[in-house]
Amino acid sequence: MKKIPCGILVCFLFPFLFSFSPGKEKPLKIALTKASPNYMDWITKGNSSIIIVDLNNLKPAEAIQKLHDCAALVLTGGGDIDPSLYKNTGNNEDCKDIDVNRDKLEKAVIDEALTQKMPILGICRGEQMLNVALGGSLITDIPSFKKLKKNLTNGGNTLLKHAIAVDLDNGKKEPAEVIHQCDDYLHCYHTVRLESTSLLRSIIGFDTGFVTTNHHQAILTLGNGLKKNAQSADSVIEGIEWNEPKGKSFMLGVQWHPERMDTSNAFSGKLLQRFLAEAKKYASTLQKVK
Repeated sequence: MKKIPCGILVCFLFPFLFSFSPGKEKPLKIALTKASPNYMDWITKGNSSIIIVDLNNLKPAEAIQKLHDCAALVLTGGGDIDPSLYKNTGNNEDCKDIDVNRDKLEKAVIDEALTQKMPILGICRGEQMLNVALGGSLITDIPSFKKLKKNLTNGGNTLLKHAIAVDLDNGKKEPAEVIHQCDDYLHCYHTVRLESTSLLRSIIGFDTGFVTTNHHQAILTLGNGLKKNAQSADSVIEGIEWNEPKGKSFMLGVQWHPERMDTSNAFSGKLLQRFLAEAKKYASTLQKVK
């Protein structure tokens, strides 16, 4: 019987040995409801090996199927949500760029992600969609709402009362009249204050900070099981999370745009780091099940 030369044997076996290397991890897959370069660049800054799965324009059943292969879900920004999905306050004519198909898709993937206890991050419209999917309502247009509903209260707090200026670390003060949307949306900022006992506060590590903003709608009434974790100086809700998180999936919604901010800013970078850590944890759980 002829002996196989060692060199040939090693060349033959090497690819198989490498493929079964115990230290090799599969790249994380993160689902985005509508991908764009900003969101993709932001996420891959946290982990360059991440594979982005774009669910945009898929049918709900197709999106759910792709979601099952992912480790986390990001609900991205975009146009307004169909007011028929919630009990609105204001003029529906103020709504812009409504996409009914996107609303249906996002409602479906939110329900599935919650069922699977998959990590979820909602950004701007995504935060609002999370709230609506869980039974909450929205202000259809903040400027119009301020004019029409001066005495409206939300959760015991007068939404439109004269806000007390927030002292910042640099000694400046946030004006009581907050600008939530600018023509130059890339250079539109305002201050947010985080709730001291919130999960978001524990992640960010600061009570207040400047964030990039671009929205004319906002949460009016909170969805089932949710609480606010951040607000602007005029008391507009700027973030949500579970009121009782025990036994539930990791879930955060923020009204600002962390993907437009430098990751050296905790309101972008630390949020991303924690979200990706939760995605990795979820993926390892799935591997154990399999």
